[in-house]
Amino acid sequence: MTRLTAKLDKALKLVYPVSCPFCEELLEPDERDVCTECAAKLSYVKEPTCFKCGCEVESVEQELCSDCSRTVHRYERGFAVFNYVDPADKACAAFKYRNGREYAPYFAGEIVRQHGRHIAQIKPEVFVPVPIHKRKLLKRGYNQAGLLAGELSRITGIPVDTGLIIRNVNTPPQKKFDPVKRANNVKTAFISSGKIVKYKSVMLVDDIYTTGATIDACSEVLKGMGIDKVYYVSICIGKGY
Repeated sequence: MTRLTAKLDKALKLVYPVSCPFCEELLEPDERDVCTECAAKLSYVKEPTCFKCGCEVESVEQELCSDCSRTVHRYERGFAVFNYVDPADKACAAFKYRNGREYAPYFAGEIVRQHGRHIAQIKPEVFVPVPIHKRKLLKRGYNQAGLLAGELSRITGIPVDTGLIIRNVNTPPQKKFDPVKRANNVKTAFISSGKIVKYKSVMLVDDIYTTGATIDACSEVLKGMGIDKVYYVSICIGKGY
């Protein structure tokens, strides 16, 4: 960032105050995307990571985490930016439930900063946001995964396709259930739109990955449509079970 750009950034923040995506407090003019206090607390996903879901593992010799070693996932591989702990868990809640639409550019930027090289290597033909049910969309006014996918597209140039999967069941939030119930909760929640596709590689986009039940359910539908490779990116990843 040049000195002129930095000065303009500070001036804009004085006129149009920006809030921290993690604590929702207004940023100081000399703070960029995150307040100083939250920046010190952030828990980024660090290597070594599970070769399947992308969560942290204990050693480089461990290829898969305990979840992935006992679960057959339908996707190829996934990547997340933050561990799903304070303050990232609160940021996802604000983004998802409290109209935190303005945080989408920051989260997408962090995904590309952390995993842009993986996205470039995979070369997905499109980003596919995990859909929400039409009732939730009507109530909330937006799909946070859709906003995130749109920003990822703006940064990378990879298009977004929202017309592949439909969420036909208005399921309760996954956080209420254990792993088995999570899988059953979304097993039939998604269906194909019936669109004829020629994609061979797509990347699902969601805000949080915990056990992988939602990503697996979407991957099942996409592969049933003839798509060979399905990957995912998310803001946060939980510890699973």
